[in-house]
Amino acid sequence: MLRRPRVNETDDDLLCQQEELMARGALQPSAKIVKLHKRKTEDSASQKPPDDEAPTKCRSKFAQDRDAKKRKEGIVDNTVLMEATSRKEKVAVLGNIIERTVPANISLLEWKPSPTPTGFPKVHRLHNLTSTRSSVPGAEKKSLYMQHLESEGLLTRTVNTGSSCAASSESPSFLSNTSQDPAVSALGNHSFAISGEGILHKSDIEKIHQESLARIASLSHEERIKEQQELLSQLSPEQITFLRSLRTRRDKTKTVSTPRQDDTTTHDGMITKSTSMEVEDSNSNDKDDLPHFSSFKPSIVPVHDESSSGQDNYKVTFSDDVEMLNLHDDDDEPVPDSQLPIPPSQAHKWLHMDKVEMEKLKYFTDLPKPKPLKNNEGFIARFNFKGDILPYDADISHLEGLHKHGKEPGRAGYSMDELFILIRSKVLAQRQLGLRTLGNILRNAKEGFYDTCVNPPIMQLVVEAGAVLLLRFALDDSSHLVFGEAVRGLYYLIASEPDEQCLVMAQPWVPAGLEPGIASNIHASEKARQELDQEEAELKDFEIIKLDVIRALVRMDTHIRLRYILESLQPSPETVINILGILTRMVRHSLTAAWTLAQTPHLISVILDHFLPHNLSPLLTGQSVASMSSVYGVPLREALHLLKIMAAKGRQLAAILVNTHDVVSRILVYVSLEPSEISIPLKEALALSQEAYSLWGVLLTYGLSKPQEAFISFYPMLVRKLVFYRDKVSVSDYNDTNKFNYDVGAHMIAVMMRALNIAATHSLLKNKMMLNQGTTIGADGKAEVLVPPELTWNDLQDLPQLVETCLTKWLTELARISESTFSALRLIGSCCDFLEAYYVKWKDQTSYSGEVFNTRIKHLYNIIISTVLNSSMFRNLISVLPSHSSLISDLVPGTERDPNNLGSLGCVTFGGKVIPLGLSSSPFPLLLPLSNLLLSLHTLHPALDSQSVCAVLDSDEIATYLEKLCQSSQQLSSQWLTRIETHFICNILQVAALKGCRRRKLYHETALFMMPCIHKGDEHLIKTLLTCIICAPEFTSDLAEMSTCVRDLALQDYEPLKSPAIAQPVLSPLQLTNSICHSIKSIESELVNSLVSRREYDASLVLKNGIPFIINSITISQIEFPLVLDQYWPLYPIKCVFKISQQPPQPQDKTKQEQLRDQSSPEDILTVTRCLQLTYLTLKHRRNTTIHTTTLTGWMYHLSLVFLAANDIFLDANINSYLQGCLVEVFRNGGYANLDTNSKFEGYSALIDWYRNMVEQFMSVSYGDSTFALFLTIPLQQYWPVDFRKLLWGDNNVALQFFRLTTEQVDQFIPVQQFLEPAEQDEGMIIKYRSALGCHEVTVKRNPFLYKVAAHHAHI
Repeated sequence: MLRRPRVNETDDDLLCQQEELMARGALQPSAKIVKLHKRKTEDSASQKPPDDEAPTKCRSKFAQDRDAKKRKEGIVDNTVLMEATSRKEKVAVLGNIIERTVPANISLLEWKPSPTPTGFPKVHRLHNLTSTRSSVPGAEKKSLYMQHLESEGLLTRTVNTGSSCAASSESPSFLSNTSQDPAVSALGNHSFAISGEGILHKSDIEKIHQESLARIASLSHEERIKEQQELLSQLSPEQITFLRSLRTRRDKTKTVSTPRQDDTTTHDGMITKSTSMEVEDSNSNDKDDLPHFSSFKPSIVPVHDESSSGQDNYKVTFSDDVEMLNLHDDDDEPVPDSQLPIPPSQAHKWLHMDKVEMEKLKYFTDLPKPKPLKNNEGFIARFNFKGDILPYDADISHLEGLHKHGKEPGRAGYSMDELFILIRSKVLAQRQLGLRTLGNILRNAKEGFYDTCVNPPIMQLVVEAGAVLLLRFALDDSSHLVFGEAVRGLYYLIASEPDEQCLVMAQPWVPAGLEPGIASNIHASEKARQELDQEEAELKDFEIIKLDVIRALVRMDTHIRLRYILESLQPSPETVINILGILTRMVRHSLTAAWTLAQTPHLISVILDHFLPHNLSPLLTGQSVASMSSVYGVPLREALHLLKIMAAKGRQLAAILVNTHDVVSRILVYVSLEPSEISIPLKEALALSQEAYSLWGVLLTYGLSKPQEAFISFYPMLVRKLVFYRDKVSVSDYNDTNKFNYDVGAHMIAVMMRALNIAATHSLLKNKMMLNQGTTIGADGKAEVLVPPELTWNDLQDLPQLVETCLTKWLTELARISESTFSALRLIGSCCDFLEAYYVKWKDQTSYSGEVFNTRIKHLYNIIISTVLNSSMFRNLISVLPSHSSLISDLVPGTERDPNNLGSLGCVTFGGKVIPLGLSSSPFPLLLPLSNLLLSLHTLHPALDSQSVCAVLDSDEIATYLEKLCQSSQQLSSQWLTRIETHFICNILQVAALKGCRRRKLYHETALFMMPCIHKGDEHLIKTLLTCIICAPEFTSDLAEMSTCVRDLALQDYEPLKSPAIAQPVLSPLQLTNSICHSIKSIESELVNSLVSRREYDASLVLKNGIPFIINSITISQIEFPLVLDQYWPLYPIKCVFKISQQPPQPQDKTKQEQLRDQSSPEDILTVTRCLQLTYLTLKHRRNTTIHTTTLTGWMYHLSLVFLAANDIFLDANINSYLQGCLVEVFRNGGYANLDTNSKFEGYSALIDWYRNMVEQFMSVSYGDSTFALFLTIPLQQYWPVDFRKLLWGDNNVALQFFRLTTEQVDQFIPVQQFLEPAEQDEGMIIKYRSALGCHEVTVKRNPFLYKVAAHHAHI
């Protein structure tokens, strides 16, 4: 036992005592620090029952938790998910400290201590205290001291009736005044809200209650309602629920433990006779005066019962619209003894069962059945350990361990809240089980299993609930079971296996071998990203998570923890593969994240040393990598995939991998792997070689020196492998082994193509170096003298002939079979890409010979290509195009399920289906490379026979495909892999432009349709489509024919408006079409320069041509708008001018910008004219290309920007004419009545703001222009909100006098009845109409149209 220090002890003695105290370990402190701001759930306050509700028997903790939750009224969700999404700040408030008063009705003996021989008071013994609890159910438990006082007769109890009489005698006047008011009488004789226990006397509580009743009695009914509403407005919903629950609790306690006045009681307070609770009869008609029950009206009806001896009992009933809430726990319901494991009467026969606990016995009974659901009623999703959602009434055995305590004990499975609680458990097995189940749920969510049955999406809920921090903390656990499951859960949270598999399948035939960047919406927006960069240091981790999950994980040093796990803990193979997947996802996020991982000490070294070794001896065991207990020392293709994604991010990162970490030597080891010489399974050896070739190809894309040297040294081996493919591999004999042979061969030929691109630049750079001429590299514009590459064109002369022979063999085999496989088509496609690059680059070499060049091209086309184009196999491939088209598909993008702070490619669409283009039966692995080859061959040799190509272009299969394409809604147009189909269609259109086709209008519509589908990085396709198809006279010949037909009613359907502000004649519809035909080439030049910047166009050409010394990255970073143009692309230049005009001018540019707005330059007028001409062509003559992808309201808004972009540009006669023509086409077929009045326009918070800006511009610069006035009449239609009419007729009524439109003029565009029917109902608007007429703001002569509208609604 410890003792206190003494006076005579020295410092050494005190130190010894301190060491003895510390050696004792944890001791209970005499004082404890309470953290006031510690997080609590809302039901923590209800865990402790009130004093008057003391339990009558010991209950389990689970039963007490259920009681605390059931006693709460209303629907208050305290789940973990809702706490994370809508957490309120709780402030600890220290109230006034009030001294506890000792009740006066309890008398205690005065303590007079007497001296004893021992020096301590004599111990007082208690006798005959056999029972510590009253036998009355619900009675308050008495302490030992209270029992002793009662046994000695020293405790005097006051009688309740006396106190009540005393209280009533204190205020006789009040009783007389309130006895006639049933609403006040129903409030009771005591307060339900004030207990005063330990603070106030009972008489003080009653006095306060009587004063409150007197105050209420003095108020009228209206005053009571007003006071009630004022009080409710000052309280929170939780406080209101708590106060209302007090009455229910007190009533329940009173019926159990409080004897009534007419009950017969004994001298010790025990109830000997009890009758049912009575309710005083009062006038039910006055029940509405009761404030507390204002939401429902209970009625009291007498119930006659023979057992009541002639007395009337009263029963409280409620109307049918009142939903009764059961506040009792289901455990309180009686259970028959037959259902209990042992009868309670025989419990004494069992050991230690002298005290029967009914709750525990009820727990062993049958599980309760779930409550039936109402129609279309949702329910809480519950999952099994595999992550599957269980049906609501699933009958599952309890042996599966899915039943538990808590809510809905009859339903099997775990909810997300319960899983989060399980993950935070102190029991290791529970944490592991919870994390594994969460990982399964996340995996299923990424695969789209829950898309149609869970709302909101599970991924959003999990991220908002704090799963990122939960998994991050679990990574720091010391147990390999826990951190292994945490790694798995984090992998399925941030990464997507379907996305990675689709990207692997798309290589190497995807255009330019591009890789996508996958970031959050915040990071995709340049403005938001810059703001985050500036404020990141001030934000906390959980705040960063809300903005960008990957960025937060990098900031929390997750990659450093993963490196430690790999380096020191040596986890299981599954954990290692998941860690590599997490790092790959981090690299895909952004260049910053990739640099962070590359510069992390020892991270790349650990991966290379353990999972990409030079020594392949562990592979000689013959054991599968998946079945190994440890993969340390075993090369993993996942590690190569990580390095490939990192190298694709940029040239400098690739150089670090090559020069610092010597990745090339490892690549050569894996590509030279002979599966027959080692015992590793064939599939895994080929998959490893495939990834090695893929990484090698990425390094060669930048033209780095060491990969070139490796290619030169390995060239004989590559030739030998290519000979093997020529002699031994056949695309007609398919099996699992050939599948991986096809994939390895495709990547091997892709490596050869990258080397060919390097060799093609040798002569160019050598000549420039001899002339000391620099080459412009990068965006800074600096010119550098580059050293020519080591590879030369003559070094690769053996490869083209071998590849061409392989292509001949495989295409011949393909033409003879009925179907082929995805891998075989990819292998043939790689050969097409190689030959296309070879013939395009050969023309620029010093060894070029025109005769040999044309001969070889003609031989390749006539002998090989034409045979395939005429085969039934090729017809089958193009016939399945609609079913494998992402542009035709109406599937919803899978990104809809992604949170804003965590993105994905969405290769699994919403609903669980893979994008059509990524299916294993897709024909695009061959069709895209073959179309590239066809286009290049016909471009290089225009004299080639076009019979086979024209047969394909004019075939019914292609026509059906293009027709369905033009009628689609472009749901998946922004999906990253859709660029593959976009390139294929553009190739087909270019071939049609070169060789001609019969369905020219269809191809022209297709070109217009494809313009808004072009992705960033493919800007060169915009110029190609405009030049070759859209603005080509041969594809618009139908317009010229139509313009020559003067009697064509389609070109004479309205009389153009004549504006008083324009002196030039306004063009008629016939003149508009004729002008387009004559200006078609001018439209091309203007739009080519306006739609795409020169820098973007050059960068896309570099990627397309594969120029190695200029390419800095082959990754297309995710941006806010992945497409170059929007659906209203013909008006895109006008939209850009409007955005510039809305920006606040700089002080030095303010005067210049004002001058530009006041007076437009001729160049601007010409650009706007050409944009409107193409818009008119699209809306009138190619309407099918826009009707499915645009809205009429959107066209109206974009056309209105002509008036807002500049102050005078709309006054040009041509512009004014085309505006009228476009407006007619927008309103055709009742379009004026289908405008969306709830739309939001870019740059405006509400539609009314746009209209206000238009009205103000009209008053300032319109000069009464009729076309401008016509635009302002659109929102004056009666089905539009009245706010638009009030804006013009009220605040801006000055503009009314400039409306010179006649009824006939407006009726050509919008029927006048749209402005007259239905009659105006708004009184304020009618007053404005009458005011405008009375003040002569609108007159018959000056404003005939407005006068008719105002007179009609004003009833004049």
